[in-house]
Amino acid sequence: MKLSKKLAGIVAAATLFTVVAPAAAAVASPRSTCYGGRVCVYAGFDYNRGQVDHWRDLVADDSNLADNNWLNWDFSNSWQSMDNDISSVRNRIGCSVTLWQHPGFTGAHSTFTHNSNDGLLSNNAVGNDRTSSIDIWCR
Repeated sequence: MKLSKKLAGIVAAATLFTVVAPAAAAVASPRSTCYGGRVCVYAGFDYNRGQVDHWRDLVADDSNLADNNWLNWDFSNSWQSMDNDISSVRNRIGCSVTLWQHPGFTGAHSTFTHNSNDGLLSNNAVGNDRTSSIDIWCR
């Protein structure tokens, strides 16, 4: 009887380790790849590495992000606004993209050429968590 309880404890500990260990690793979002023909934006720096996995991919201009919500890791609606909440970007659209500080393509801005990435927008004019509109030049 003691041996089976001890064995059950070892199995339970091994199961707990197996479940917890992968969650502890800081990996980039699967959406951090960003497929061609899209601009991908992320709520977290470094494309959400080790953070809440809120993301969105865009194919057209948006003059006011206040009415857009992030998607969760499972593509469901997060019900959290994207406005003033973008921390990193990948540009795969095929042309330049400009992130603007204010709605209507105004205020401080940063432009990203095709195939460029920035995992930390705080080092740009638009800044971290300050984007309110996105201008895609080729659309």
